[in-house]
Amino acid sequence: MPKESYDVRTLRAKAVASLRTGVVAFNGLDDDARVTRILLHLQHAFEMLLKSALLASGNKTVFDKKKRMAIGMEASVKRCIQNSSIKLTNEEAGTIRVLDNLRDGEQHWHQIVEEGMLYLHARAAVTLFDDLLHRVWKFRLADYVLVRVLPLSAEPPQDLDILVDQEYERIAQLLKPGRKATAEAKGRIRTLLATEALSDPDAVEISESDVNRIVRGVREGKERGQVFPKLSRVSSMSSGEGLSVEVRFVKKGGLPVTYTADPNDDVAGSSQLRV
Repeated sequence: MPKESYDVRTLRAKAVASLRTGVVAFNGLDDDARVTRILLHLQHAFEMLLKSALLASGNKTVFDKKKRMAIGMEASVKRCIQNSSIKLTNEEAGTIRVLDNLRDGEQHWHQIVEEGMLYLHARAAVTLFDDLLHRVWKFRLADYVLVRVLPLSAEPPQDLDILVDQEYERIAQLLKPGRKATAEAKGRIRTLLATEALSDPDAVEISESDVNRIVRGVREGKERGQVFPKLSRVSSMSSGEGLSVEVRFVKKGGLPVTYTADPNDDVAGSSQLRV
């Protein structure tokens, strides 16, 4: 293997260090700011890893010429999809985008990420990190992290569809008349909207108008598939057991797109397009 540049080695080391820190936070006994620490470090791990991979795979720079700053996560993801050596798939890009969305929600406002959903995304992150290390450098994550300290859970990872259904039911209960729990429901809605990035590369920003339209849809008694149709396009695939569990997200058959000219239609989290 040719000698690596200082930048490649440094960014990869930062990526591994952040991944290790995120895993330690996941397995830690302290619940204080646990979710925040996990998401911040896992997101940072991938941003550093993608930039290191780009430089190792022939990109001369990871800087934006106009801004004269290092590119962000979304630009890194797009370049890795286009790079013939990295070959980041759309499903893999979705895994990273969800982490980026969840980190964004955690850092700039608030959200609620249930433990089952957190474990699924953390385990998928570890699986993909290992895949990319091997694809670009022929390394394995086990070269840097002891297997026994990878994200652990007392329960096996549940299917994404089951977790989304459970969370949607919680949201519906919180939004029932008289509960006065709209703020908590919105925190859970933000997590589901963030997860839509698994199937939609454009779902990189979540606005409060999106959240409010989801609230209205739930209160109107709409089914989960009507309110979050994008989440019906993707599922999770788990293999192995115990410490060797691997999680990957895979796309299912998409729903047909409905065009609407009515500005009052609920298009947040849906496959409708306004014309």
